[in-house]
Amino acid sequence: MVYVPIRFEIDPITLASAAISADWEVCVGRGLSRESTLHPVAIDPSFIAGGSWHLDLAAPDAWGMSVPRDHTPVRASTLTAVVVPGLAFDRQGHRLGRGAGVYDRFLSTLPPETLRIGLVPGALLVDELPTDAHDVRMHAIATEQGIVLPR
Repeated sequence: MVYVPIRFEIDPITLASAAISADWEVCVGRGLSRESTLHPVAIDPSFIAGGSWHLDLAAPDAWGMSVPRDHTPVRASTLTAVVVPGLAFDRQGHRLGRGAGVYDRFLSTLPPETLRIGLVPGALLVDELPTDAHDVRMHAIATEQGIVLPR
């Protein structure tokens, strides 16, 4: 699972394109309401054809995030990995999001073996962030310098 980026988020389209080219099923999260968890919906290859998000094939979800209009569901329990955006991450795997808890609620429903990967510019990987009890840690953080495995 990847995400359609919004302001200041790294665009995972190259990753999504490579995964689709390798015949992987790729999806994004869709918010049905502002109180619900994310619901994975499949990405058809036409949605990212030519290395661009084709937002003419998208519709806003409850959070205003662009998601494929066809909303073909994917069972969250079948996900192998989830690539997660963040404003910053720390070296322990904690994430600073936008404050609504959307990803934490979703990630807490996944099987523990589902790989959680934060994606952030290296300049926004910090030593420590404030945390709350409901925060879900990442298994790995990817930056342009490489992969960081939390301590």
